[in-house]
Amino acid sequence: MKFKFETLKKDYSDFSSDKVLVNAPRTPAFPVRIASEIMARCLSFLKSTDHLTIYDPCCGGAHLLTVLGFIYSTNLTKIYGTDIDKSALTYAQKNLNLLTDETLNQKIKTLQSVNKSQEEQTQSAEVLHSAKRLAALLLDTKAPQKEVQCFPWDITEGPPFFKKVNIVITDLPYGNMAHWQGDIREQPAKLLLDHIYQTLDLNNSVVAIICNKNERIAHQNFIQVNRLKHGKRQIVILQPLSA
Repeated sequence: MKFKFETLKKDYSDFSSDKVLVNAPRTPAFPVRIASEIMARCLSFLKSTDHLTIYDPCCGGAHLLTVLGFIYSTNLTKIYGTDIDKSALTYAQKNLNLLTDETLNQKIKTLQSVNKSQEEQTQSAEVLHSAKRLAALLLDTKAPQKEVQCFPWDITEGPPFFKKVNIVITDLPYGNMAHWQGDIREQPAKLLLDHIYQTLDLNNSVVAIICNKNERIAHQNFIQVNRLKHGKRQIVILQPLSA
Protein backbone atom coordinates (compact mmCIF):
# COMPACT_ATOMS: atom_id res chain seq x y z
CA MET A 1 0.00 0.00 0.00
CA LYS A 2 1.31 3.42 -0.93
CA PHE A 3 0.84 6.01 1.80
CA LYS A 4 -0.75 9.15 0.42
CA PHE A 5 -1.23 11.08 3.68
CA GLU A 6 0.90 9.34 6.35
CA THR A 7 4.01 9.58 4.19
CA LEU A 8 6.46 9.78 7.10
CA LYS A 9 7.07 7.03 9.62
CA LYS A 10 6.39 8.32 13.12
CA ASP A 11 6.72 7.03 16.65
CA TYR A 12 3.29 5.63 17.52
CA SER A 13 4.39 3.93 20.74
CA ASP A 14 2.05 6.12 22.82
CA PHE A 15 -0.80 4.07 21.35
CA SER A 16 0.67 0.66 22.18
CA SER A 17 -1.54 -1.59 24.27
CA ASP A 18 1.05 -1.96 27.05
CA LYS A 19 0.98 1.72 27.99
CA VAL A 20 -2.17 3.83 28.29
CA LEU A 21 -4.50 1.85 26.04
CA VAL A 22 -5.46 -1.76 26.72
CA ASN A 23 -6.00 -4.58 24.26
CA ALA A 24 -8.68 -7.25 24.49
CA PRO A 25 -7.47 -10.88 24.31
CA ARG A 26 -7.55 -12.41 20.81
CA THR A 27 -8.04 -8.97 19.24
CA PRO A 28 -4.76 -7.79 17.68
CA ALA A 29 -4.04 -4.08 17.85
CA PHE A 30 -4.47 -2.44 14.45
CA PRO A 31 -1.35 -0.76 12.98
CA VAL A 32 -1.61 2.92 13.85
CA ARG A 33 -0.02 4.33 10.71
CA ILE A 34 -2.38 2.35 8.47
CA ALA A 35 -5.37 3.35 10.61
CA SER A 36 -4.45 7.02 10.29
CA GLU A 37 -3.96 6.70 6.52
CA ILE A 38 -7.40 5.09 6.13
CA MET A 39 -9.01 7.82 8.20
CA ALA A 40 -7.29 10.56 6.20
CA ARG A 41 -8.52 9.00 2.97
CA CYS A 42 -12.04 8.83 4.38
CA LEU A 43 -11.93 12.52 5.27
CA SER A 44 -10.81 13.36 1.73
CA PHE A 45 -14.14 12.05 0.38
CA LEU A 46 -16.34 14.10 2.73
CA LYS A 47 -17.91 17.46 1.94
CA SER A 48 -17.41 18.64 5.52
CA THR A 49 -14.84 17.34 8.01
CA ASP A 50 -15.99 19.14 11.18
CA HIS A 51 -18.15 17.82 14.03
CA LEU A 52 -18.22 14.31 12.63
CA THR A 53 -19.72 11.11 14.00
CA ILE A 54 -17.61 7.95 13.69
CA TYR A 55 -18.83 4.39 14.26
CA ASP A 56 -17.14 0.98 14.41
CA PRO A 57 -19.78 -1.80 14.34
CA CYS A 58 -17.23 -4.58 15.09
CA CYS A 59 -15.08 -2.63 17.52
CA GLY A 60 -13.78 -5.48 19.68
CA GLY A 61 -11.62 -3.80 22.31
CA ALA A 62 -11.92 -0.49 20.40
CA HIS A 63 -8.18 -0.01 20.01
CA LEU A 64 -8.66 1.16 16.41
CA LEU A 65 -11.54 3.47 17.31
CA THR A 66 -9.71 4.96 20.29
CA VAL A 67 -6.55 5.61 18.28
CA LEU A 68 -8.59 7.48 15.66
CA GLY A 69 -10.40 9.34 18.43
CA PHE A 70 -7.08 10.72 19.64
CA ILE A 71 -5.37 11.42 16.32
CA TYR A 72 -8.46 12.98 14.73
CA SER A 73 -9.90 14.54 17.85
CA THR A 74 -10.25 17.89 16.09
CA ASN A 75 -12.67 16.37 13.54
CA LEU A 76 -14.84 14.25 15.82
CA THR A 77 -17.81 15.01 18.04
CA LYS A 78 -19.46 11.60 18.51
CA ILE A 79 -17.67 8.27 18.77
CA TYR A 80 -19.65 5.01 18.81
CA GLY A 81 -18.54 1.40 19.05
CA THR A 82 -20.56 -1.80 19.11
CA ASP A 83 -19.73 -5.49 19.11
CA ILE A 84 -21.50 -8.78 19.75
CA ASP A 85 -18.67 -9.87 22.09
CA LYS A 86 -19.55 -8.53 25.53
CA SER A 87 -16.22 -9.54 27.04
CA ALA A 88 -14.33 -7.48 24.46
CA LEU A 89 -16.56 -4.50 25.22
CA THR A 90 -15.23 -4.29 28.77
CA TYR A 91 -11.87 -3.37 27.22
CA ALA A 92 -13.55 -1.14 24.65
CA GLN A 93 -15.18 0.89 27.40
CA LYS A 94 -11.84 1.38 29.17
CA ASN A 95 -10.20 2.57 25.96
CA LEU A 96 -12.99 4.84 24.78
CA ASN A 97 -13.32 6.41 28.22
CA LEU A 98 -9.78 7.72 27.72
CA LEU A 99 -11.20 10.06 25.09
CA THR A 100 -12.86 12.03 27.88
CA ASP A 101 -10.80 14.54 29.85
CA GLU A 102 -12.01 13.19 33.18
CA THR A 103 -10.80 9.62 32.70
CA LEU A 104 -7.45 10.47 31.15
CA ASN A 105 -6.70 13.18 33.71
CA GLN A 106 -7.57 10.76 36.51
CA LYS A 107 -5.16 8.21 35.05
CA ILE A 108 -2.44 10.86 34.93
CA LYS A 109 -3.05 11.77 38.58
CA THR A 110 -2.90 8.12 39.58
CA LEU A 111 0.39 7.60 37.76
CA GLN A 112 1.83 10.65 39.49
CA SER A 113 0.77 9.66 42.99
CA VAL A 114 1.39 5.94 43.45
CA ASN A 115 4.58 4.87 45.25
CA LYS A 116 6.54 2.27 43.26
CA SER A 117 9.86 0.49 43.16
CA GLN A 118 12.66 1.97 41.04
CA GLU A 119 11.88 -0.31 38.08
CA GLU A 120 8.17 0.39 38.35
CA GLN A 121 8.88 4.12 38.55
CA THR A 122 10.76 3.98 35.24
CA GLN A 123 7.92 2.11 33.53
CA SER A 124 5.35 4.40 35.12
CA ALA A 125 7.23 7.49 33.94
CA GLU A 126 7.07 6.23 30.34
CA VAL A 127 3.33 5.61 30.66
CA LEU A 128 2.86 9.02 32.27
CA HIS A 129 4.65 10.79 29.42
CA SER A 130 2.49 8.90 26.91
CA ALA A 131 -0.69 9.79 28.80
CA LYS A 132 0.25 13.48 28.83
CA ARG A 133 0.95 13.46 25.10
CA LEU A 134 -2.42 11.80 24.45
CA ALA A 135 -4.12 14.38 26.67
CA ALA A 136 -2.56 17.13 24.56
CA LEU A 137 -4.22 15.63 21.47
CA LEU A 138 -7.61 16.03 23.13
CA LEU A 139 -6.95 19.73 23.71
CA ASP A 140 -6.52 20.32 19.98
CA THR A 141 -10.18 19.95 19.12
CA LYS A 142 -13.29 21.84 18.09
CA ALA A 143 -15.46 19.61 20.30
CA PRO A 144 -13.79 19.17 23.71
CA GLN A 145 -16.83 17.39 25.17
CA LYS A 146 -17.36 14.35 22.99
CA GLU A 147 -20.21 11.88 23.12
CA VAL A 148 -18.58 8.47 23.53
CA GLN A 149 -20.61 5.26 23.69
CA CYS A 150 -20.07 1.53 23.29
CA PHE A 151 -22.57 -1.26 23.86
CA PRO A 152 -23.43 -4.81 22.75
CA TRP A 153 -25.00 -5.01 19.30
CA ASP A 154 -25.11 -7.54 16.49
CA ILE A 155 -24.82 -5.43 13.34
CA THR A 156 -25.91 -8.41 11.22
CA GLU A 157 -29.30 -8.35 12.97
CA GLY A 158 -30.22 -4.70 12.46
CA PRO A 159 -29.05 -1.08 12.68
CA PRO A 160 -28.32 0.57 16.06
CA PHE A 161 -30.37 3.54 17.21
CA PHE A 162 -28.10 6.41 16.17
CA LYS A 163 -28.33 8.32 12.90
CA LYS A 164 -26.32 10.75 10.76
CA VAL A 165 -23.07 8.80 11.01
CA ASN A 166 -20.34 10.31 8.84
CA ILE A 167 -17.56 7.73 9.03
CA VAL A 168 -17.73 3.98 9.54
CA ILE A 169 -14.40 2.21 9.92
CA THR A 170 -14.30 -1.44 10.90
CA ASP A 171 -11.89 -4.36 10.79
CA LEU A 172 -14.10 -7.35 9.99
CA PRO A 173 -13.70 -10.73 11.67
CA TYR A 174 -11.27 -12.21 9.27
CA GLY A 175 -13.52 -12.91 6.32
CA ASN A 176 -14.48 -16.36 7.59
CA MET A 177 -18.05 -17.19 8.62
CA ALA A 178 -16.73 -19.22 11.54
CA HIS A 179 -15.33 -16.05 13.10
CA TRP A 180 -18.70 -14.31 13.12
CA GLN A 181 -20.95 -14.93 16.10
CA GLY A 182 -24.73 -15.10 16.02
CA ASP A 183 -27.21 -16.76 13.68
CA ILE A 184 -26.07 -15.69 10.21
CA ARG A 185 -27.99 -16.98 7.19
CA GLU A 186 -26.52 -14.61 4.62
CA GLN A 187 -23.10 -13.16 3.89
CA PRO A 188 -22.24 -11.16 7.04
CA ALA A 189 -20.58 -8.30 5.13
CA LYS A 190 -23.75 -7.77 3.10
CA LEU A 191 -25.88 -7.74 6.24
CA LEU A 192 -23.49 -5.28 7.85
CA LEU A 193 -23.76 -2.91 4.88
CA ASP A 194 -27.55 -3.33 4.77
CA HIS A 195 -27.77 -2.03 8.32
CA ILE A 196 -24.91 0.47 8.20
CA TYR A 197 -26.66 2.23 5.32
CA GLN A 198 -29.60 3.03 7.60
CA THR A 199 -27.35 4.87 10.08
CA LEU A 200 -25.51 7.11 7.60
CA ASP A 201 -25.74 10.77 6.75
CA LEU A 202 -26.33 10.07 3.06
CA ASN A 203 -25.13 13.55 2.09
CA ASN A 204 -21.79 13.33 3.90
CA SER A 205 -20.51 9.89 4.77
CA VAL A 206 -17.99 7.21 3.91
CA VAL A 207 -17.48 3.58 4.94
CA ALA A 208 -14.10 1.84 5.20
CA ILE A 209 -14.14 -1.95 5.44
CA ILE A 210 -10.91 -3.71 6.40
CA CYS A 211 -10.96 -7.43 5.69
CA ASN A 212 -9.28 -10.44 4.15
CA LYS A 213 -8.03 -9.51 0.68
CA ASN A 214 -9.99 -12.41 -0.87
CA GLU A 215 -13.34 -11.23 0.44
CA ARG A 216 -15.65 -9.48 -2.00
CA ILE A 217 -17.11 -6.26 -0.61
CA ALA A 218 -19.91 -4.86 -2.75
CA HIS A 219 -23.46 -3.66 -2.15
CA GLN A 220 -26.23 -2.17 -4.25
CA ASN A 221 -26.52 0.87 -1.95
CA PHE A 222 -22.83 1.82 -2.17
CA ILE A 223 -20.24 2.81 -4.72
CA GLN A 224 -16.57 1.92 -4.27
CA VAL A 225 -14.37 5.02 -4.27
CA ASN A 226 -11.05 3.53 -3.20
CA ARG A 227 -9.44 0.14 -2.63
CA LEU A 228 -6.09 -0.59 -1.03
CA LYS A 229 -4.11 -3.72 -0.28
CA HIS A 230 -1.74 -4.23 2.61
CA GLY A 231 -0.33 -7.70 3.20
CA LYS A 232 -3.21 -10.12 3.69
CA ARG A 233 -5.66 -7.25 4.16
CA GLN A 234 -7.63 -5.08 1.83
CA ILE A 235 -9.29 -1.78 2.64
CA VAL A 236 -12.42 -1.02 0.64
CA ILE A 237 -13.76 2.53 0.90
CA LEU A 238 -17.39 3.04 -0.07
CA GLN A 239 -19.81 5.91 -0.27
CA PRO A 240 -23.58 5.52 -0.04
CA LEU A 241 -25.90 6.15 -2.94
CA SER A 242 -28.77 8.51 -2.20
CA ALA A 243 -32.07 6.82 -1.47
